[in-house]
Amino acid sequence: MRIIYYITITFTILVIATGFSQSQEKFSDAVLHIIEENPQSRIIAWIFFSDKETGLAEKLANVENALTLAAYQRRLRNRGAGELVDEFDIPVSSSYLQQISPFVWKIRHKSRWLNAVSVEAAGTALLEIAEFAFVLGIEEVVRYTRPEPLPADDVSPPQSALGKSFALDYGASFTQNNIMNVPLLHERGLSGEGVTIAVLDAGFNNLQHPAFDQMDIRASWDFVNNDENVDDQPGQQGSGSHGTNVLSCIGGFQEGQLIGPAFGATYLLAKTENTNSERRVEEDNWIAAAEWADSIGADIISSSVAYREFDPGEGGYTSEDMDGQTAIVTIGAELAASRGILVVNSIGNEGTPAPGENTLNAPADGANVLAVGAVNSLGQRAGFSSMGPSADGRIKPDVMAMGASVRMASSSGNGYTSRSGTSFSCPLTAGAAALILEANPGSTNQQIMGALLETADNAAAPNNSVGWGIIDALRASDFVATGGILPSFGDGLKILQNYPNPFNNFTTFQYNLPESADVKLVVYNIRGQKVETLVNRFQSAGGRTAIWSPENTASGIYIIALTANGESAGRKVVYVR
Repeated sequence: MRIIYYITITFTILVIATGFSQSQEKFSDAVLHIIEENPQSRIIAWIFFSDKETGLAEKLANVENALTLAAYQRRLRNRGAGELVDEFDIPVSSSYLQQISPFVWKIRHKSRWLNAVSVEAAGTALLEIAEFAFVLGIEEVVRYTRPEPLPADDVSPPQSALGKSFALDYGASFTQNNIMNVPLLHERGLSGEGVTIAVLDAGFNNLQHPAFDQMDIRASWDFVNNDENVDDQPGQQGSGSHGTNVLSCIGGFQEGQLIGPAFGATYLLAKTENTNSERRVEEDNWIAAAEWADSIGADIISSSVAYREFDPGEGGYTSEDMDGQTAIVTIGAELAASRGILVVNSIGNEGTPAPGENTLNAPADGANVLAVGAVNSLGQRAGFSSMGPSADGRIKPDVMAMGASVRMASSSGNGYTSRSGTSFSCPLTAGAAALILEANPGSTNQQIMGALLETADNAAAPNNSVGWGIIDALRASDFVATGGILPSFGDGLKILQNYPNPFNNFTTFQYNLPESADVKLVVYNIRGQKVETLVNRFQSAGGRTAIWSPENTASGIYIIALTANGESAGRKVVYVR
């Protein structure tokens, strides 16, 4: 897998370098066009360097010695003792920086992964910088427009407020957790403790909200305004409402109101997006934040900023560009994954594409980025959720989670609200992944990603509408723990005896689908009256898990009926209040 990363980045650099016999050939067409229009234009550009100079062995040793304990441990389990660091980890040359500094107004970010710096400079200055032999290429730092979340009431009915039968009271956040089988992992005592999650977003105001009272925030940085404060500040760029909502989805905690999957994890908060009136964000902020998160020791990146549509007049990425190696932010995400970080990213809110195209957003097009789409509370794909395939033919999205009418903390005051978008299915998935890592602390990012795909409810027939389907955190965790071996149900449609039975708070069912089908799992009383529908959606073949947490239900004997493809199976259960 690591070889693929190196080939991808090397190929990209070679493409940049091809045919550079004269300095002007070092420029991308976009930068040359700006310079031709007005040589004195203020241009935000990437300057790529040709190498990391000499003494690489000593530099690699210094980088390895400087790894934080958390970064060392993550790399050790993902890369092995002999490959903790590589040339991508070496900082850009200080000598090269010194030589270009007099020509630029500002050096924005230095990327060791890309071996590049982003700068603000006049076009004429960039022409002079291109004369240096160590300058490999110059490209524009692309600016993007972030798709706004959608009104919740336009997409899905309100969530059920069930969940009081568990040790935790989920309140109205029960469904968004339950659809991923997260409550059963919480019942095992898992909360994400010991896992570090970096959240890259538009800023985080209202961290005084009760949902964040117990949250462990280790570090924060504003990559837009260059300070440690990631909330809204007078005179600064960017609003923190979106990040606040996202953070509460993944790790908020107030019983009876909101429980995020990974409420016990440690968090790094990175403000990467300038949400001024045009909602523009530079990709170098994202890459700088990812490198920062890597250095501190993040295990997971949850990114609900998905890039494709640009501001008017600035062009935009096309379907053909969503190939996993064109957008620089995608290259950065792939490099983060190669460092052992599980990168979880929203796929976008652009809906169904025209024939032959896609509606992917970078960096969700990355081969090693877990792209998350959105379903509603019934498990049906939300119409706004973007679709693949990638330009090189890979299935996207990878997985799905609830992204319609998601419960979250308000960005002002102490209340709660519901919003919709893949911005929220992403952090829910990242939180579930944190539970899996906590339960399996020796697992790699690739093992967790693979387990989430293999145990999702459309794994037998993945497609570009829902990918591998809705994740099942419980089965994925067990999949990792057993090395990919799950209990065999035998042949045919069947439902195993629930456990526990009798029960007085909740009970678990496992059932087998011999082939993909529209599935109904319904609870009836002994008079044949329907009490509750537990599952009512299409699922692929294989073993599945469901739970029943009765509320306002009398003690007694109930029938759990499973139907699929015209066949049926059932079990009697005993509920004691």
